[in-house]
Amino acid sequence: MNRKAWDQIVSASAAVIAVALIVLGGLAIYGGNFGRDNVRTRLEPQNITFPPFDAMSPEEQQAVGDFAGQQVVNGSQAEAFSRYIGGHLAAVNDGATYSETSAAARAEGLDPDTAAELQGKADTLFKGETLRSILLNAYGWWTVATIALFAGWAMVGFGILLGVFAILGFRHAKRAEAERTAAETDAGTNGRVTPSPTPTTTSV
Repeated sequence: MNRKAWDQIVSASAAVIAVALIVLGGLAIYGGNFGRDNVRTRLEPQNITFPPFDAMSPEEQQAVGDFAGQQVVNGSQAEAFSRYIGGHLAAVNDGATYSETSAAARAEGLDPDTAAELQGKADTLFKGETLRSILLNAYGWWTVATIALFAGWAMVGFGILLGVFAILGFRHAKRAEAERTAAETDAGTNGRVTPSPTPTTTSV
């Protein structure tokens, strides 16, 4: 296989891969933007806002102080607010979950006042844990969408770079063919034998 054919095969393969990467990257970018926009449009109407920094406890300031006063509109903020809620839920019934508290409220032989108190705590835990699950779900989709977005840009960038290499490869193949043709022409010219002139005889 001559150099021209090899360059053309490699360049054509690179061109096909470049087109595939650009197309897939474009789809990933679209999906990433769609996912992030979808999370944002779901969170904004809920008007979930972190309390001011001064209204937070020292533990809350350390855990989520960077988000103080902000509205929850993206995945990072959603994850942080879920941790903020988690700290409050831990204090509702000494760290017990909704399932544990609800089961305790239905225990046999429990006096009505205690059962009502536990049921009230269970209702609070249920609401808090539900909101936490929604926020963590938003955080999960935001993370997946962000990964897709960055992966898409990386694929598009690599596809463009590979496309440039493919163009350079085709140009190199064309130049190699021209050089080969020129070399064959030179070899044919140098190898041609110029006939000697026929001697003439002079008659007396």
